[in-house]
Amino acid sequence: MQGTLTQLVHHSAALAQHNPWGDPTAREVIVYEPADATGPMPMLLALPAFTSSHWGFLNRSWRSENLPMRLERLRREHDLPPVRIAMMDAMTHLGGGQFLDSPGMGLYGTWMRQELIPWLGERFPTTGFGAFGKSSGGYGAFRLALDQPGLLGAIAAHAPDCGFDYVYPPDFPSAVESLRDAGGLQAWLNDWASRGDVKGPDHAVANTLAMACCYSPEPQADPPCALPVDLETGETLPAVMERWKAHDLVELVKQRPHALQGTALYLDVGRRDEFRLQVGGRQLKRAIEGAGLELEYREHTGGHFKLNSRFEFSLPWMIRALS
Repeated sequence: MQGTLTQLVHHSAALAQHNPWGDPTAREVIVYEPADATGPMPMLLALPAFTSSHWGFLNRSWRSENLPMRLERLRREHDLPPVRIAMMDAMTHLGGGQFLDSPGMGLYGTWMRQELIPWLGERFPTTGFGAFGKSSGGYGAFRLALDQPGLLGAIAAHAPDCGFDYVYPPDFPSAVESLRDAGGLQAWLNDWASRGDVKGPDHAVANTLAMACCYSPEPQADPPCALPVDLETGETLPAVMERWKAHDLVELVKQRPHALQGTALYLDVGRRDEFRLQVGGRQLKRAIEGAGLELEYREHTGGHFKLNSRFEFSLPWMIRALS
């Protein structure tokens, strides 16, 4: 790594509101600046995936690069201008918040759009912002652009949550069985809060519960959401799923295509995605192109995991789009 990392803490007023899970309102933000950072330049927002940390962008293992290392190598290889990257702590009690506003989870959209991005712009000379991420981070990049037109000059999404009919319901039966094994939803929540590890069956439950708090909130309920599945039979509840699908990127693009005008769009999916997100990705592609918007679209032969390698394509594309 040739540049510098600056650790900051942002104190959020938005996250102090509608905070049913008691999540932190002071959030760490790490900004990477290249060695040749002088004056205004674009800033890329690296959005963590579900259950992932902003620190994950800085991890590396044998024969692998972390995000700053990859960025600097790509800059050398493609003769790209400098950019800054901001990595923020967006973790919640359940593993993530989809970067949207919900009384069942918190005002994570307002925090990003109205607080964090302007706050970063005041501290670093910035010519414009872009956002990118994998899975829920990719969903967040699209969602931020859709919810505030003109906020982002470019977004890149790798296997974002979309095509809700295909991505979420197949995991509901596993979630129901895990809850029954635990002795019920409240017993599972008590156990979840008491330990630091995540067991294999936990993901289906945490993901279903977190998405319900985002997409079908019920602030007066405990937990504060309507679940999309009958916990006795395991069958999907159509009325709740309709509420979820109102947040599907495919539907949002159809309803708000004007929101993405002027934002450069990148999307890629793996044909063997374990959560079937290639189906949603193709649906999203059709919706974007059907709205007359330009899209850089790629498919690869991989799955949902180890997607950091896809930054090889999206980072140079984003830097050129913003520069």
